[in-house]
Amino acid sequence: MGGAVCVIIALITWYVRYTQKQNEKNSKKRPMQPVKCPLCDSSLFVGENLISKVYRPMNVPDQLMVVMGCPHCYPHCEPGLKRICPVCHKEVAQNQSLTARLFNKSLGKKHVHVLGCSNCRKAKE
Repeated sequence: MGGAVCVIIALITWYVRYTQKQNEKNSKKRPMQPVKCPLCDSSLFVGENLISKVYRPMNVPDQLMVVMGCPHCYPHCEPGLKRICPVCHKEVAQNQSLTARLFNKSLGKKHVHVLGCSNCRKAKE
């Protein structure tokens, strides 16, 4: 009976150390970066979203999308902000948008890859 108690204590000790190591690994992960608008580079607060359109079909891992901006730069740009294309680095007019690809990853995560503004996309085609 004494041997069984020793085994149980050893298992509990191992489990506590194992969970502490896992917590340390998880705490060392990269902290979440604030989401920024790809056009005006302003930080989006909780509850603010990019204004965009995602084209169907919705059940594929790769979709075409158009990004108009964020609440700070669309439909009207706040004073002091400029809408700059992240690809060609030219100013984007209010009536123009960014073309992007939306990747639907497993576990519900999404990733957006900006292809360019209306002007630089036309130049590439």
